[in-house]
Amino acid sequence: MKKVLVIGQDGMLGGELYERLNNNPLYEVYKTTIETLDICNEQAVIEKVKEIEPYFIINCAAYTNVDGCETNFELANSVNGKAVLNIANAANLVNATLIQISTDYVFDGKLDIDKIYTEDMQTNPVSAYGKSKLLGEQNAAKANKYYILRTAWLYGLGGKNFVKTMLKLSSTKDEVSVVNDQHGSPTSTTTLCQIIEKVMELEPAYGIYHSTNEGFTVWSDFAKKIFELANVKTKVNPITSKEYKDMYPNSSDRPTNSMLSKEKLHSVGINPEKWENALEEYLREELK
Repeated sequence: MKKVLVIGQDGMLGGELYERLNNNPLYEVYKTTIETLDICNEQAVIEKVKEIEPYFIINCAAYTNVDGCETNFELANSVNGKAVLNIANAANLVNATLIQISTDYVFDGKLDIDKIYTEDMQTNPVSAYGKSKLLGEQNAAKANKYYILRTAWLYGLGGKNFVKTMLKLSSTKDEVSVVNDQHGSPTSTTTLCQIIEKVMELEPAYGIYHSTNEGFTVWSDFAKKIFELANVKTKVNPITSKEYKDMYPNSSDRPTNSMLSKEKLHSVGINPEKWENALEEYLREELK
């Protein structure tokens, strides 16, 4: 039985992942929350990891408020970036494999829309969030054994996310304005958990893997699909990123092209489901 340490069990992804792994007889699962472990404290991280001696350490802890990262960059950079070095160093002490969750925001999104990002392409984050997560990737790569899983447009049952925001707005508004020129893959926490579990099972070559649901869309079409599946009549008005920025001047810049290639994931035998199917399954649970 392999020991697994889930860091950030109190988050949207960490909560679901912990439940799933805890029900898997292959693993003996441990967890930490923001209350029980300060990942910015190197000594605390080392003590916890030495105490457990896990085979896998999965870091789900992150400061994910993208706009908030602009005004709280020091905090974001500490949690998303610097703290990952503490975890990587601790992993090396016990010969653990680190699984670090990263983001499409490490790219600037300026790639032509007819192209998609592969793992080896140049990173160039335009937002404070993306910069902090890129530092996290660089620090995760200091682990002797690591997987960096870049995901995108994540939503799940246990936290704030775009799907919940749209459903909430639809209860009070007849129409909503949503950006129509940012391209990417909506990804459910369930799909990301399945990818993580397959990586743990298969242990492919170490490195970076783009880890999202299959297929691409834009935010406005994503919103339309949410309303269609939830049987909601709210109208979606597509707007440009510039129009959104004019409405919310303090909002962070976001990549125009966030489309991540899954070819490397496919090559190791991991095939995530289409984003539309994952969304339908999620809404079945969310709307209960």
